[in-house]
Parts: sequence; structure tokens; C-alpha cells
Amino acid sequence: MKIKLRMKCSNCGHWNRIEVEKVLFNPDNPEPKAQVFIPSYLPLREEKCSKCGSVIATEKELIRIVRSELK
Repeated sequence: MKIKLRMKCSNCGHWNRIEVEKVLFNPDNPEPKAQVFIPSYLPLREEKCSKCGSVIATEKELIRIVRSELK
């Protein structure tokens, strides 16, 4: 499934929209009864920041969204 993902540039802080494909990743689990699917995103091409030009996402590199603690 192709979707647009919003990512923040680590250099300048500008929010960019990149086109990704959503992939469900099933890691090896020692317990056979429980199945865990981790949502990940696969960029379709190399994306650069529209403001500063630094590389945000590279092709064939999985992106995983992790919640950060509020400060």
C-alpha cells in the first residue's frame, strides 16, 4: 500500500512528505502461538529535504516509527 509519510529533517527541522510503501515485518518469535507484526515503511526512491537538500530517506532502507517520550 503506497502512502505519503511526513518526516522531519534532522538538520533544519523542516517537515517533508515522502512517498513510501507500508510493509508489515514479522520477526522470529520464540513463542509459536504469538505472532507480532511490526509496521515499517519502505521509501520508493531517495528523498532529499526541500529546504536544505540533505538526504532524509534512501531507497530500500526500512523506516520504523517509534514513539518518543514527551519532555
